Amino acid sequence: MACKCVQPWPIGVRQQSLIGFLMAPNKRGAAPNDKENRPDLKPGDEPNDFASSVITKEEVEARGSGTQEARDSYDPSRPLLSELRVFFTGIMFLTRLPVPAWVDHHPAYLMRAVMWFPLIGATVGLWGAAWYNAAALLWPAPPALAGAISTLATVWLTGCFHEDGLADSIDGFGGGWGREQILRIMKDSRVGTYALVGTALILQAKTGVLGALGPARAGAAIVAAHAAARWTALPLTYGCHYIQDAEDAKRGLYNWFAQSQRLLTPPRLAFGTLSTIAVVAAALPSAQAWAVGATVVAMTIASAYYGYAVLGGVVGDYLGATIAATELAIYLVLTANWAAVAVRWQPLAVLAAAAVVPVVYTRRMIQTGGANC
Repeated sequence: MACKCVQPWPIGVRQQSLIGFLMAPNKRGAAPNDKENRPDLKPGDEPNDFASSVITKEEVEARGSGTQEARDSYDPSRPLLSELRVFFTGIMFLTRLPVPAWVDHHPAYLMRAVMWFPLIGATVGLWGAAWYNAAALLWPAPPALAGAISTLATVWLTGCFHEDGLADSIDGFGGGWGREQILRIMKDSRVGTYALVGTALILQAKTGVLGALGPARAGAAIVAAHAAARWTALPLTYGCHYIQDAEDAKRGLYNWFAQSQRLLTPPRLAFGTLSTIAVVAAALPSAQAWAVGATVVAMTIASAYYGYAVLGGVVGDYLGATIAATELAIYLVLTANWAAVAVRWQPLAVLAAAAVVPVVYTRRMIQTGGANC
């Protein structure tokens, strides 16, 4: 991919500059100023930043919205064909599955496609469940190995789409101390320490709880979790302010997407909700289905509150992080030993008290604009 975006390397420079390339400067450090061995590239957002200039801001902006049409061409007189394009737009956006050539990332179609996210998620879940069951049969021990293989299969199918948003969000909220800085860090494509450690721990926890579910329960749980977690994007997109950024290199697509929120209508929201309920009810026993529903609603409310409190709304990376976190929360709820709570509830009470600390910190950060926190 990078070879399409940079000028050809001078003869002999590739080998000489390997160390310099690996030690390229970033926000937290600097590399040797080896200008004679560096290709002649336009700078990115930061001066003399070779790491961020592989794909420059100008090159991203030149892509525009990435659409073939300048306006919304949804034809109500041909609802089946128009809705088929909406569905394929969702498939292309959330997965790496091939779609017809006449489908693109048109923001208006993408906004309508949000209602299909749960069913597309169920498809991803079926793919992950198939890999889990096969891996559990071939390698029954350790149990977490099947969870790791299933996770690898699903992130391949989605192109690590939600995990990318998760990493960017962890970096932003971990390293930023105010709204503007959080959003600026989230736009940075480079991975920081917060993102690396946080994403690794979350993926490790996910593989562990999938292993704990076991072959008898994991397949159905994976399908339900992938569908239900993606439902969170519906109410968050429908009811929350979608932040527009005039400085974002991808503003041609995402700002247009934000301006199309009215196209996610109540009937589409209802369809996405009912399809989610149908998938979860079909996959899980009644008690577990209710537990999943309560978990998803709680995660959605918490995400909406936190997004509004800190950012003043939501962005795409934040939606992806919510989906990834909700999927893990579902697995945790399904594997938790709830019977032990009635016997020994004190550790949960201590945890609840400790959870007040980040809430107070967040409110203080908002009130002071990030100063003195």
